[in-house]
Amino acid sequence: MTTTIDLSDPVALGKISCGRIVVERGRVVALQRRLLPRQVSLLGVWLDSVFPRGKTDRCVLDFHRPWGSPGFLTLDYVRSGPQTSFRSFRRAVATLDQVARSQQVLAIVAHVSTNAISDRLLRRWGWQQHCLHWKGRHWIKRFDKGYPAPLEHRCANAEVAPAS
Repeated sequence: MTTTIDLSDPVALGKISCGRIVVERGRVVALQRRLLPRQVSLLGVWLDSVFPRGKTDRCVLDFHRPWGSPGFLTLDYVRSGPQTSFRSFRRAVATLDQVARSQQVLAIVAHVSTNAISDRLLRRWGWQQHCLHWKGRHWIKRFDKGYPAPLEHRCANAEVAPAS
């Protein structure tokens, strides 16, 4: 069961414990509240990589707030296809930042399993390597120095037009 959330309502954003962000052609088309976090398996990741869904410019990002760590968000899964643009991926991640700001979380954590997302890109977007002794690429984006400006403000400062 899912409920669609208004992105401009900070109170509603602050209440999401499990959610899905859907971006198409650089625009957020849905922010859904979900009942349970997405369960990720190696088989599911493999199937998504071998049989990508759709040939549209679409990015789907699943996240949740762990019950034992309410000050954190976990980025569970990012699904995209061969036609997904960088703009759509960037918009999905910026929307997750907006949810984090509304919830006043301390950090977002993620296990990045694809080499398509480079360490350099993660660092440029404010992520740091985390749990180096664990297997895999674990990253954290801390908000102890404040939250990033909304994507529209960053684009305006860089004199780049935001996604329309």
